[in-house]
Amino acid sequence: MSITAGAAHAATSWDGDGNSNWWFDPANWSAGTLIPPAQLSGDTVVATDAQINVGSGPWDLTGEGVVYDPDNDPFFAAAASLTYPTGSNIAGSVGSDYGPQHIYRLYISRNTTNSNLLTIKSGDLAIESTTIIGRSGSTAGNENLGQITQTGGRLNIPSNQLDIGNSEDSGWGNGAYEYLGGTMDISMDSGSGIRLGHGRSSGPSGVNRFVIGNGAAGHVRTWDYISISYRGSADGVFTEGQDPNGVDRGVAITEFVFQNGGFRPMQVARNVTLNNGLEANTGATLSSRLVLSLDEAPAVDGLGVPSDMGLFDVDFDIGFGSNGGVVNGFGDIDNDTLTDAVFAWEDGAGHYLEGDTVSAMFGGTRYDWTISYTGDITWTDADNSIVNTISGAGSGGDIVLMGLGSEFLGLQGDYNGDDVVDAADYTVWRAGNSPDSSQAGYDLWAANYGSSIPAAASAAVPEPVALSLLASTVLLTGVRRRR
Repeated sequence: MSITAGAAHAATSWDGDGNSNWWFDPANWSAGTLIPPAQLSGDTVVATDAQINVGSGPWDLTGEGVVYDPDNDPFFAAAASLTYPTGSNIAGSVGSDYGPQHIYRLYISRNTTNSNLLTIKSGDLAIESTTIIGRSGSTAGNENLGQITQTGGRLNIPSNQLDIGNSEDSGWGNGAYEYLGGTMDISMDSGSGIRLGHGRSSGPSGVNRFVIGNGAAGHVRTWDYISISYRGSADGVFTEGQDPNGVDRGVAITEFVFQNGGFRPMQVARNVTLNNGLEANTGATLSSRLVLSLDEAPAVDGLGVPSDMGLFDVDFDIGFGSNGGVVNGFGDIDNDTLTDAVFAWEDGAGHYLEGDTVSAMFGGTRYDWTISYTGDITWTDADNSIVNTISGAGSGGDIVLMGLGSEFLGLQGDYNGDDVVDAADYTVWRAGNSPDSSQAGYDLWAANYGSSIPAAASAAVPEPVALSLLASTVLLTGVRRRR
């Protein structure tokens, strides 16, 4: 048997025939006796794509999809003795050639309407080439989702980019990356970084999401962070299906989840690109949205003001000083022909300008911050995302949230007043006895299902600070919850 890098051949695809979630079991892959990046071409082992397209099935015993977890995978030890190609272009960067934790490229949900999930729990997964999460195959009324959930370990793509959402002639893809812990290093040697909501001449991607939790250790580090990286065909005329419409094609949602006492700022070595509004060169409508979700109550001071928080450290020093990084973007949101590099609201109906209020709910309390695109973040331990200081408007070029106030509003969706959102409240809504018996009332209940107010919660929350808030900036519905 000969071994070579050669040209990439047809993919080694997940089929689940090993009847388990484990990545390192060759029986779960179409190559049979090999795992990515290896595939037999005649009697030659060649490098090829790893693809996960099959959807769920009886093999998904845990509901986590394909599980990449070398620390616990019973097949990992034996994987070291399998045959792999040689000649990876990033062997010098990552310190090893192709092997169990070094693959050629990765596609999730390509040319399919299935939804597919990869969960990364441990290890050090290095990917040499193209990585696309939610690549293609969606059609109207039958859409896919490609997703990675990372709870630990490291994802390292040193010389290429990570695309979340894309398209091909078979249709568009919807991509999601849920980062809850571990380390991400994207394009530290070369490449464009993280591209959220990409596309190509076949059209834009669908609705795409990057979720950043705040696990115990690790970081999210990328060369650039580009929201709506595909802006359409440069003919100046909007064409449905070819150009982003800002509603269900070419939408990028960046969500920060408050955990372990804070939000985790992303470390961006160069630019944060926020494309929003009308793109004159393509006729497209771009929508780069910001969502704040609270998995716990933020600490507040004696006046009810939450702590200042960082979102993006722009022009983060990766060892070479300044890269000239800025917050930039394409698109006009106010018909003045000038570009406006700001986030849109969660529903896309408006935008967060410098100094606007951004809000989120937890346990019946609304917490408010003002957003600045000219703040500054410093670090005590950047590798483990331990922040030192947050400074506000005019202090730098980072995106930050400065604490403003909080107000106890009562538990949203608690229609029977027992301080718990549960099935009993659904019964009240269904009977038409809730304050809002429409679909919106149901959505409010569903968004808060499982939430409760601890005893004497109202006594524990300080008197609200008097605030003058634009109603349109208060995010009371659609807040993401984990239970």
